[in-house]
Amino acid sequence: MSHIMPKHNPTFRSRNIIFFLIAFVILIPSIPLSYADRVIDVQTVANVKEQSLLSTISNLQNYPQIFPDNIKSVKLLDNKTNLVEMNAGVNGIFFDTQAVYQQTPDGKYIVQVVSGDLKGTTMTTELNKTWGFDGSPGMGTKANISLDLKTSGFLSWMLGFVPDDSLNYALQNGFSKFVDYAQQD
Repeated sequence: MSHIMPKHNPTFRSRNIIFFLIAFVILIPSIPLSYADRVIDVQTVANVKEQSLLSTISNLQNYPQIFPDNIKSVKLLDNKTNLVEMNAGVNGIFFDTQAVYQQTPDGKYIVQVVSGDLKGTTMTTELNKTWGFDGSPGMGTKANISLDLKTSGFLSWMLGFVPDDSLNYALQNGFSKFVDYAQQD
């Protein structure tokens, strides 16, 4: 005779549910709030003028057109501090976040997230003129992009499973979209 209770037994189900809830309550708080802190660097060359590319990158109002699948809206909240609010996401999961942007005297373009699960994330883009792909001087742009990714909460858990190669690819793909948009102007 078997000592295992059948699965349709209400007592067996209640015990399983209680065990699951206890495990959930114990394990969830043990997941660190700040889980992912990674730096991804990309160096690439684009066949577009530096000024055209910088103009495209710095015009956040065009981001919904450049990234229609990932950015629903961008709203300038404070013109003095360059504070913006974005509704952004991936695979249909969207969230609101705020960021500030600036261009430094040495030509770097910096975006820093100041709210949400990406708070503290900074992306620094440095552009320099180079030869165009046809050999024309100053018609191309070298780009050095550094993404210092900081996440917390549920997003850190999700991004913990994403390899650096995938983040590198996403960064390069995003830069390619800026280049394509800049070439249209």
